[in-house]
Amino acid sequence: MRLLPATLAAAATLALVLGGCSSEDQQSAQDTANNAAESVGDAAQGALSSAQSAAPGIQSSAGSLADDAGNVFDDAKRATFVAAYKAQFSALSDGKSDEDIESLLGSICQQITDGKEKDAVVTDIRSQATNNGNEPGVDEAGRIYDQAKVACP
Repeated sequence: MRLLPATLAAAATLALVLGGCSSEDQQSAQDTANNAAESVGDAAQGALSSAQSAAPGIQSSAGSLADDAGNVFDDAKRATFVAAYKAQFSALSDGKSDEDIESLLGSICQQITDGKEKDAVVTDIRSQATNNGNEPGVDEAGRIYDQAKVACP
């Protein structure tokens, strides 16, 4: 953007230098100066247009980075829930895959998102988390609920 003022100054200087020339020379110098100023203006407008065109792409990239960061954070919360579940509820997690436990988490999160009452979700957790005849008690299911609530996206 500094190019435009510099070009205009050069054109004005050129016009002053040629001021002693004939009117045809003066007109030619003026035309040259006007053409130079117009070219610089066109170039500046093109640069502005290019910057404006690039802005949505930059915003989109920034949005993608934010989404990726959010996904990484959600993945970490799921992994933490799975590890805590296995550590705290070994009888309930015995033989279950990480995907099975993540599925339980997904079900709990969906119920929370749907606005289901905590007591109803806890009752559902008791049946969903039952493993090899080991059913979680109300307190255990409540702890699972509390941990899941923190891990939900």
